[in-house]
This record gives sequence, C-alpha cells and structure tokens, in this order.
Amino acid sequence: MTKVVIWAVAAFACLAARNAMSAPSYVVLTAPAGASGGAGMPSLLAEWRQTGMVADAWLLNIANTKQPGFVSLAVLQFPDESFLNHWQRECAPSIGFGVIVTKVDTLARGETFPRDSTKAVFAVAQYDTTAGPEKYSQYVKGYVTPEMEALRAQKLLTSYFLFTARDRKGAPWQSLLVMEYRDPLAFERRETAMSEVREKLSSNPSWKELSDSKQSIRKELSVTQYAWRLLPSPALEDLPNYKAEYTVKSTIRVLGSFLKFAVANLQEGFLQYQPDAQFASNFSTSSEGAISGLYTGISTIAPMGDDAKIPDMMPFFNVYGYLPLELSVATGDYEKRGALWPGVIVVNKENPITHITMEQLDRVFGSERTGAWSVGDNAEHNILFTAQYARGRDTNIRTWGQLGLEGDWANHDIQTYGYAAPGFETYFERKVFHWADKWNGNLREYVEPKEAAEGSEGTAVSSLTMLEELSKDKYGIGWAAMFHAENYPNLKVLAVAPGNSSNYVEYTPENVANRTYPLVRDAYFYVNREPGRPLDPAVREFMRFILSRQGQQIIAHTGFFYPLNAEYLREQLKKLD
Repeated sequence: MTKVVIWAVAAFACLAARNAMSAPSYVVLTAPAGASGGAGMPSLLAEWRQTGMVADAWLLNIANTKQPGFVSLAVLQFPDESFLNHWQRECAPSIGFGVIVTKVDTLARGETFPRDSTKAVFAVAQYDTTAGPEKYSQYVKGYVTPEMEALRAQKLLTSYFLFTARDRKGAPWQSLLVMEYRDPLAFERRETAMSEVREKLSSNPSWKELSDSKQSIRKELSVTQYAWRLLPSPALEDLPNYKAEYTVKSTIRVLGSFLKFAVANLQEGFLQYQPDAQFASNFSTSSEGAISGLYTGISTIAPMGDDAKIPDMMPFFNVYGYLPLELSVATGDYEKRGALWPGVIVVNKENPITHITMEQLDRVFGSERTGAWSVGDNAEHNILFTAQYARGRDTNIRTWGQLGLEGDWANHDIQTYGYAAPGFETYFERKVFHWADKWNGNLREYVEPKEAAEGSEGTAVSSLTMLEELSKDKYGIGWAAMFHAENYPNLKVLAVAPGNSSNYVEYTPENVANRTYPLVRDAYFYVNREPGRPLDPAVREFMRFILSRQGQQIIAHTGFFYPLNAEYLREQLKKLD
C-alpha cells in the first residue's frame, strides 16, 4: 500500500511538470533460462497494471523450447519517460534474480483492434545492429514497416512492435521485432505471405535498395515462437467474496456487447458456482441493440460498452413505465483502443493553461439552455426535462480571458473541437452537460478514422485531422483519445477537477483505475427491475457474482478494463436490493 501512495504523489508531480505531449515509453523484461526471477514476473506485472503503475503490461512465454530465446519476455508501457524513471527507482528493484531490464525506443508499431491475443502466435526476432541510429531508423521506416503493414492488411498480423535498446552494450540484443500472428493458421502462412509481399515491394526502388543492403544494417540473431500469457487475477482483497443466496436453475438470456470477451468469461465463472444455470447469449447487435432485447422480452440482461442513449431508453419506458436499471460493472482502460478510454482535454502546448474544472468544460463546450434531462434519478424513474440545470448566455465561457489567461490570450475566442459519433457525444453530454445536447456553436466535429468516409472528404473530418489542426491552433481546445493524442507533441493534456472544485486530477493510469479522473467511462449491464419490486432472482444472482471479488477478478483478467473500486462497487450492489 505504501508503494502505491508514493507512486500517486510522484506521478502527480511528474505530470504537472509536463509542458507538452509525450509519446509512451517502453521497457522490455527478458528472463533467460535459469533466471529464478522469471517465476515472479506474472504477479508483478498484474500488480503494476492493476494499480496503474504502468499503462499496460503483457507477457509472452516461449512456445518452442528447441528454438533459442528467452523463457519469457514482457513489455511494459508507461505514459511517458517520467513514469518509466519512477518505476525504475521504486518498482524495478522488486524484480527477481536474472531478469534483464532494458529501456527501449519504439521505432515501429502497428495494432489491429479488436483482437484476441490468447489465440495468437508470436514470433520474436532478435538483431544486432551494425548501422548507426539514424540509418537504422530509416531502414525500419522504409523496409520493415511496409512489410509489417502489408501483412497486417492481409489480416495475418494483428500487431507488431520494433524496439531498439538504448544501451547497446548492456542489452542482450540491440533490436527486437515482436510480431503477433492472428492464429496458428496465419502463422503457418507467414513465409508464403512474406514472399508475396516482398515480391510486390521489390518494384519500389527505395525498398529494394534497403533490402539489398540490410545485411550491412543488422544481423539476425534468432527468431523464436512465443505464446500469450494471461496475467493472474489481482487479489482485490477489499472486495466481497461471492456467496450464493439463490440456486439458479433457469436460463439467463443475454443480448448486447460481449465487452471484449468479459461477458462470456463471467458466464463461465458463474457456472463454477451455479452449475444448474444456463445462458443463451447473442452479441451480434453489440451495444446498439442491447436495450431492445429487454423491452421486447428477448433478453433479461443487456451488457453495453456505451452509456445507453435517451432514444435507447424511451421505448423501454413506453413499454414498462419506468427505466431499465443501470449497473456499472467495470471501469474503462487508460488508453487501450476499444477499451472504453476516457476523454482527455487537450490544448496547444503554447497555451499557458494547465487545468480546468468540469463546470468550466460545460461552459466552454456547451451553450445556454432552459433545461437539461433528469434520467432516472427522480421519483418517477423517468426521463424528464428540468430547469434544475438551466443556465443563461452570461455563463458561457467563450474567451481565454474568462479562464484566467491574461495579456494577448485574454480576448481571443476559444475554438472547440470534439467528436460527432453518437456514443462519444452521449458520454460527454452525460458527464459534462447533465444530459443536455446544446453545444457551443463553433464546435468543430470529427469522428474516428474508421467512421470517416473514404477519400479527402473523410480525411477532413477524421479525429487525426482534428489533432493536427489543434496542434497548429494555439487558441483551440478539444477532447480526444490519449492513444491518438500522444502522437502529437505540440499538444498537452489538462488536469480536470470534478464540479467546480480545485481538486485537479491529472490523467494517469492510476487516476483512471481508482476513478478519481472525472471523465472515466464505464461498462454497464442494464436489467429490467420495476421500482419497489424485487429483481428476477436469477438475474440478481448473476449480477451479485459480477459485483463480487471473483467477478471483478475475471473482468480484470481480460486486460481491457479495470475492476471497480470497493466504494463504487458497493454503490452498484445497493441497486440490487
């Protein structure tokens, strides 16, 4: 516990000092044969990820012992260099004997989402590099990356990372290429596919020149096959154990999001305690159709990765006269794609502002309004419009001077940027506007690249274009995904305080995991419970399992979400009674 507290203080100090966006930093841990410390790596990695000491951690075990290579290999991701340095001082000494710690730079990275790494086959190539850093970087960009992207376009590779050791003399290798093949079939096709890719690329003179000279740039030491190792479940000793209060002998019908395999894993875990229960599941509609299953009677549980929108809930109310019961089951990840990442508030690095409150976000991004929505938190359990959250035009914040900036900044208008996709919009409106939907009229709207039209017209409204424009607009402010924003060094992230307080919270893995960052996102289960009446006992029992230590361990084990903390979990349990 002491170690976690120390980390929180240090992390806040490190981030408060950052003036601009930093790319993630990485460390590679390798355990050669005979390294006794390798046995303790899984539990250490699980602890570091769960407490937010690292942004992400993953572990590979050797799959073919006849090949040369390390018995296990782990990759740790940190928000930036300051977090890495703090980890090295405070946490690295706990690593067991024989494990080699290597600070690395990332020269190439590509990932496909969603993917199931448990079914993947990994190939890890080790190299010595004979060229200087600049020439090797050009080689990676011009030769390796086109190959990897071509294999990823064929859906054979689902991720790749190329790391170079910062200390060439102290590392067991100088360059490391980690390739994740979709499944064993994709792995078997790798050589044939690579030959085809190289034949096509050879028509490019620049690539051909690098291909012909690669033996003078790097020397291959080994290529080893590895398998994904799921990290152990965290202890979560402050959460209640599951104890059955009802024997389930019926079928629980589930329609909605599979929540990155979490729902199926929770069902399997529940059956260990309730072997007579049955599940009928349909994940084809994902979150978008989840609530419809409840009001048509098709399902009894609706898992969702997005907040239910008002149009989702109104048909349910029209059928039953009350709203579905919303239960949070997990906290979204720090920045992993597809894992309910929170929005980060970003500005140009030249902007002197360092923090903002949730109330100020409402006044910057929102507009004057006569009312806003009260959703379920009223005696009628209804969606009702209320003047409780009304505010006049005089409360809008439209210039930087209104946020305390002086001099040349004071009279400049604030240009706002944000997302147009309904799921993201609803999340922001709920968190910031009290469910109102009136935005600042100058909002520039964008979508994730996969949602943008093809060609130049789609590129113009891509969220990547938004970040490029914000990088040049010193008077702009936007909200974005960290995994995109971290690639734009001319941006910086603001700390955010709840309400109108002065308790500003930095965007760190720990502050997302412990839910102190005000813009965290949730994974939800929606169920049909009439106010004042007991919940279906089978549904209640499954929800009790999900909101237990054992259920939350399963959620954490997926690697896509953080489990709920004890206080917030107790709030969800109270909703069941």
